[in-house]
Amino acid sequence: MYSPLFIYGNSGLGKTHLLHSIGNYVKKNLPELQVMYMTSDQFITNVYNAAKNNSLDDFKERMKALDVLLLDDIQFLAGNKEKTHEILFNIFNELHKNKKSIVLTSDHKPKEIKGLEERLVSRFSNGLIFGVDSPEFETALKILKVKLANRSVDCASINEDVLTYIATNYSQDVRRLEGALNRLIFFSIQYGNSREIDFKLAMEAFKDDTEIIQKDELSINKIKKCIDDYYGISKQQLVARTKTKNISDARHIAMYLCRKHLDLPYTKIGEEFGKRDHSTVMNACNKIEKKLKTDIALNLAIKDLEKGLFSD
Repeated sequence: MYSPLFIYGNSGLGKTHLLHSIGNYVKKNLPELQVMYMTSDQFITNVYNAAKNNSLDDFKERMKALDVLLLDDIQFLAGNKEKTHEILFNIFNELHKNKKSIVLTSDHKPKEIKGLEERLVSRFSNGLIFGVDSPEFETALKILKVKLANRSVDCASINEDVLTYIATNYSQDVRRLEGALNRLIFFSIQYGNSREIDFKLAMEAFKDDTEIIQKDELSINKIKKCIDDYYGISKQQLVARTKTKNISDARHIAMYLCRKHLDLPYTKIGEEFGKRDHSTVMNACNKIEKKLKTDIALNLAIKDLEKGLFSD
C-alpha cells in the first residue's frame, strides 16, 4: 500500500466507507497488525483528554505502535492548536519512518486545506493522492441495486424507470441516493406494500421536493436564527467574545444543537461561533448534556427549539 494514501472528495462520496473497508480487510487478512480508525475530531479529543490527564506520552506511544492508521476528515485539524499539529506531525513521522501504513481523507487536496501547517501539507502530499467523484449513472444504478439487495428488497418489485429516475436525479453522492431510496421504500410501506413501486408512486413520494434533503434542511444558520427568535440573542452576539450569562447560555445551547442534529466536529462548530477552539465547544456541549439530566426548564426550552427547527 502507498503510504501515505490521501483520499479527497466532497462529503457523501464514500471516503469513510473506504477507510472502514481498508480497516476490515487488514483485520481479516492480517490479524496480527494493529489497526486504528479515527476521525480528526476524535484525534483532537484524545489529545485534549490526554493533556488534561497528563498522559500525552502514553497516547503518543499507543499511536506510534500502530501498523495502520486511518484518519478521517483531516480538514477539521486545520486551524487547531499548534500543539495538536505537532503531536500529529511526530506520530506521522514515526509511523512513516517505520514503514507503517497511513491513510487520510479530506474534502480537499492537502495544499488546498487552509490553516493546515505547511509541514503537515508536505507530509500528506508525500505519497499517493487521489480524488473521489460523484458516481456516474451506471455506478449509481448499481449502488441502488446493492442497497435494495442488502435490505432484502426484490429489485424486480421496483419499476426500472423508478431506479433510473433516482440514479439520474439523486446521484450527487451516495447519501442522497440512499436517502431517495429510503423515502421511496417508506412511502410504499404506508400502503402496506400493496402497490407496485412504479413511476407514479415515485412521483408521489418525491412531489414535495426536487431533491432529497435530510440534514441539509437543517444548518448552523437555521439553528442560530432559531436561537435568535427564541432568546432574542442575535447571530452577532452568538459569535462575539462576550461572556454575559444569558448570551453564553444561549451560545452553549446552539452549539449543543449543532452537535446533536448536524453531527459536526467540535472544530467546525467552533469556527462558526467566533472561531472558538475544540475544547471550548466540547465543554459547552458536555455542560448542556449534564444540565439536561436535572434541569426541567432547559429540557422544555430544548424541546421548544427543536419544534421550531423541524416545523418548516
